[in-house]
Amino acid sequence: MRNDILLNEDFDLVDLGDEWYEGDSDQQHVELLMTLNKGELHEFPFVGFGALRRLHGVFNKQNVTRDIKIELENDGYTNCDVDLENGLGDLKITI
Repeated sequence: MRNDILLNEDFDLVDLGDEWYEGDSDQQHVELLMTLNKGELHEFPFVGFGALRRLHGVFNKQNVTRDIKIELENDGYTNCDVDLENGLGDLKITI
């Protein structure tokens, strides 16, 4: 379990006055990995799955599952379960 500064649903900092809210950030890390396109995170340009971009492309379950697992493993999440039974719109990741 990772502990980090938490973001709200709009990916803005959760502000508690003079301090930020910290807590379990695994779910947040996975959401950001799936949302970011490669090149958007300037410090780490090869990070990101780009889920919105992939929704408009050709869907190949094996390739998408492999790419998701690679992104997760590169961020330190091993032995993850990726469920794409209903397509990318109903993606379920168990870390």
